[in-house]
Amino acid sequence: MSRYANKFKMDEVRIFWDSIAGHEYEHANEGMNRVHTQRFREALKRLELRPDMRVLNVWSRIGDGVPWLLEDCPDIRLVNAELSLEMLRGSSRLNPGENHVQTSLHELPFVDSSFERVMSLETLEHVPDPLLFLRELRRITVDGGRLVMSLPPSFAEWTSVLNSMLKFHHGEGPHRFVSPGEVKMMLGDAGFRLDDYRGTLFLPFGGELAEKLDTLISRSIGKSFLGQLGMRSFYVCTAAV
Repeated sequence: MSRYANKFKMDEVRIFWDSIAGHEYEHANEGMNRVHTQRFREALKRLELRPDMRVLNVWSRIGDGVPWLLEDCPDIRLVNAELSLEMLRGSSRLNPGENHVQTSLHELPFVDSSFERVMSLETLEHVPDPLLFLRELRRITVDGGRLVMSLPPSFAEWTSVLNSMLKFHHGEGPHRFVSPGEVKMMLGDAGFRLDDYRGTLFLPFGGELAEKLDTLISRSIGKSFLGQLGMRSFYVCTAAV
């Protein structure tokens, strides 16, 4: 285990997500649709997918990102990797015919340099040892390949506390929201070059107007220290040679 290791275990993470898979997870995300789907819209802007690219979606949960990926570029070779077997079953039901793999987050069942693109949305904060996970992502990404990752900054931990009190949705389960500074150090240690970082989702509510205002705020302060006030941070990385 690395010096970044958390106190929770892989089985604890898996058991939590197994327990909320299905209707509870789907219903909770329907109630937060703009907030939930913002991760896919922003990730696709950064992935720059092309036909025949090998793409890993990790972790994929119930596969709600799959239609977004395939609509953006139908001819990618997509693999969806997930820790929770119940989430994976939900994704197989919602996305029949797609490639699904159950996996630990410390050891990915793929050979070296398997993918040109990796999408990892709201995953790192749930990994018992996040550096091990990032090193595995680097191992399975081709030299010069791209990782697009999102996660809440450490500042957003208050939302988890508030949800525990008011039960807005299913909760985060075992997790640790990581500061952008720590994420950047781990990315470097894992062999990734950080090309872009930006805080997003400063207005986690409302419709089209809120989204436009949110984009303006992100462009103005997303790269600065104030970017940590956003509810979701994006990291665009290249697998360094």
